[in-house]
Amino acid sequence: MLKLSKKVEYALIGMIHMSRKGDGELTTTRELINCYNIPPELMGKVLQRLAKADLIKSEQGVKGGYLLSRSTGSISVRDVLHTIDGTVKIVDCLKLDRDNANCDQSSACIIRSPMIIIQNKLEHLFNSLSLEDIAGEIMPNHQEKKRPSKKSYSKKLPEESLNATMDKSDCRRRI
Repeated sequence: MLKLSKKVEYALIGMIHMSRKGDGELTTTRELINCYNIPPELMGKVLQRLAKADLIKSEQGVKGGYLLSRSTGSISVRDVLHTIDGTVKIVDCLKLDRDNANCDQSSACIIRSPMIIIQNKLEHLFNSLSLEDIAGEIMPNHQEKKRPSKKSYSKKLPEESLNATMDKSDCRRRI
């Protein structure tokens, strides 16, 4: 089954969360970890990749954090997908050279051409969908229903720093 990686999911979650904040208001890694129960190391790596690709800006320091580098309408799902996972192909033969020299089925394959068509349509879809489109589909109160979780990453952080970093209602208020 074709599916987005967890890293891409976390990137989209983080960027949409940033888009819901006020102009110039920063989002911290800790805020994202606590709001969405994301593993800290993974969220940190995702944010670094997004910043390196200039999809988000990083502000250093005690009051630092992240914000989008441009409008949500100008950032496509394809931008995020390619930044996090690189070029994604739906079948292995599309990853190979033009002659498919490394594919065992190349001499008898009957699906390569249809797979190229499907790949191109998916690329077009991902390129035509913006963060703004996705954010517009989110239900306003989705965050109020707590999901059961196997792990809670906020437990690893001192309670006083949690309170200093964000209001408990911050997640619901923003999304």
